[in-house]
Amino acid sequence: MRPTLRVAESDLRALTERLLVAAGASEENAHEAAEIFVDADVKGIGAQGIDYMYYIIDSLKRGLIDGRVRPRLARETPSTALIDGQRGLGQPAALMAVRVATEKARASGSATVAIGNSTDIFMIGAYAERLAKNGLIGLVMTSGPPLVHPHGGVERILSTNPLAFGFPRRGEDPMVFDMATSALASSRIRQAAYHGEQVPPGTGVGPDGKPTTDAATIRKGAIGPMAGHKGFGLALAVALLCGPLSGSAVGPEMGGWQHEGETKTQGHFMYAVDPRSFVDFDQFITRSEWYIDTIKNSKKAEGVEAIRIPGERAAATRRRQRQAGIEVLTETWRRIEGHARDLGVAMPKTQQA
Repeated sequence: MRPTLRVAESDLRALTERLLVAAGASEENAHEAAEIFVDADVKGIGAQGIDYMYYIIDSLKRGLIDGRVRPRLARETPSTALIDGQRGLGQPAALMAVRVATEKARASGSATVAIGNSTDIFMIGAYAERLAKNGLIGLVMTSGPPLVHPHGGVERILSTNPLAFGFPRRGEDPMVFDMATSALASSRIRQAAYHGEQVPPGTGVGPDGKPTTDAATIRKGAIGPMAGHKGFGLALAVALLCGPLSGSAVGPEMGGWQHEGETKTQGHFMYAVDPRSFVDFDQFITRSEWYIDTIKNSKKAEGVEAIRIPGERAAATRRRQRQAGIEVLTETWRRIEGHARDLGVAMPKTQQA
């Protein structure tokens, strides 16, 4: 078991905002970025949460991210928009895209929003969930630095290129499916490397191009695509929608794990559909719920207690952790303490998990 501790959600959010402001972000941008980071941690997806603060703080210090600029609407039609992230924090640009996509989809039936000149927007399921909570079907994609080799290759040339779907449901928790197109998300490999752990066979290769299960060695080499050529095809499609379509960099134009120099900006893609353009909304929800219930009540494999629908575990974890406190890896907390000391930011109290 990895050592962990617990911290109150309000304390974690306040700490994240203070760290970002101390590193050079505006209060408005820090608030929006913290919203997404803490959303990941409270759902138990810590690999997409404050564990990434090292990257943001380092990039703010080096001037690779401008923490004070706000995203702007660069181009639009009744059903499309291009948002210029202005090389600022990615979360404010993505949250703006959710607002724009929602407004346009409600007016036109569907909307496509690209984000260019951006930095990482992190947990993309958070934006798909927000679209779904607005009564829309959401699809969100992002493409980042090269970490993944193509099917048949060993060179790091693709990103993990995740995609996320959000579907509205009856009740407060939408169905959210968020997946990387790589054999394992890079954040999972990063955290496994913290603890000197092994990962499943087929996850990636070392710098010599040979398969390995050692997480630290894969970080020096490349992650493999999910399901061979299928994951490779998905990753390439995501890259083309996020990079060239938004006028942003793609693949090796961006730096990877070991990159220390200038990096080009990232692109992201968002699509929203209003079910009301096709059917009665209540009918859509009723039919969706019927199918979900049918799946959950279908025959289970031996040893399986329940068939879970995507997003259910995260929603249950969020409800539990808002009461008990957010569980954070001790190693993640140790790294954050180092940043806090450097920036003169006080750390909140914690409890043993």
